[in-house]
Amino acid sequence: MSSSPPKSSLSSRATLGNSSTRSPSRWFLTFQAYLWRLLARIGFYLHTFPKPSPPKPSFISYYSTAPIHGPDAATLQLAFYVPAEYHREIERGRKYPAVVNFHGGGFTLGRPSDDARWAAAVNRQASAIVVGVTYRLAPEHPFPTAVEDGICALLHIAAHAGRLGIDPSQVSLSGFSAGANLAFAIPLRLQSYIRSSGMHQHGNESSAPALPRVASIIAWYPGVDYRLSRDQRRAASVKPSKTLPPILTNLIDAAYFPDAADMKSPYASPATATDEQLVTALPDDIALFLCEWDMFLQEGRDFGERLEGLGKRVRCEIITEREHAFDKKPWPFKLDWKVGLYYQLACEWICEVHRGSAHRARRQTEPLG
Repeated sequence: MSSSPPKSSLSSRATLGNSSTRSPSRWFLTFQAYLWRLLARIGFYLHTFPKPSPPKPSFISYYSTAPIHGPDAATLQLAFYVPAEYHREIERGRKYPAVVNFHGGGFTLGRPSDDARWAAAVNRQASAIVVGVTYRLAPEHPFPTAVEDGICALLHIAAHAGRLGIDPSQVSLSGFSAGANLAFAIPLRLQSYIRSSGMHQHGNESSAPALPRVASIIAWYPGVDYRLSRDQRRAASVKPSKTLPPILTNLIDAAYFPDAADMKSPYASPATATDEQLVTALPDDIALFLCEWDMFLQEGRDFGERLEGLGKRVRCEIITEREHAFDKKPWPFKLDWKVGLYYQLACEWICEVHRGSAHRARRQTEPLG
């Protein structure tokens, strides 16, 4: 097994991230981020108009980042979206599958409610709980804060799975854009965290705390290789005019990566992880939903092919004639019909994975002979 990632079909990675040689000051990046966050809130307000309306969280919980950040820890929100019968059923002892979701926004904007329609689809079509994770944003909190916050969220969910009515063997990760990047980066960093802290995954020792087991990943239009400059990505795009504008991508890259060398980290660019890391840290079942007009299309396909070559069960769907974040457009009159279609396909895939994992678990517990 190779210990280093193969070369991508895209061109050389000599230039990292943003091709500009000089980054703006942190205060100016923060000012820009606040403006974009305001525009995003307006956009998502318009996005609530089409029917059916996105739901509000069923309830809010909180987690601490103390496992990694110690005395400097933050307390952050978890937004729970649950199936209609959840409260009645957990009183009867039912355990639900869960999808832990990471919102998009280029690590600089966004909130869990941005993906409320996705949560509603998973609740209804996969009969699973969705947990929307609040993580801290750049430039105030640059790399690797979002990754580390995500680890702490997973540790909290694993520790409290029983009272939350979650089946700890059926916890999947999903994410959109930057959140999809986190859905890959967090398991990679979690593996390193477990090893360095001397913890034991899956509760193999009675004294060990409960640790998360990721059953699958559902990644929507992820960027997985920040060694590629934005210019390279746009050049590789089917429709460069439909890709994210430089005024936004320049902010994202400078805000999240004050040190450009961090772009080569597997916790920023999962495509740089070794084969061994990908095999041991990522789950066997992975779904990629990529947009034809997105600058991330080619690297997403390359990553999916690599994972499949490593023995993962990969489903890769190309959403034709759609740009990045096709499901988040601020059009107040109606939703793109492809949103419902691909959300349904993703939920059907989640159900297939859960049935398969339940079957494998039964076989493991059946007596031999």
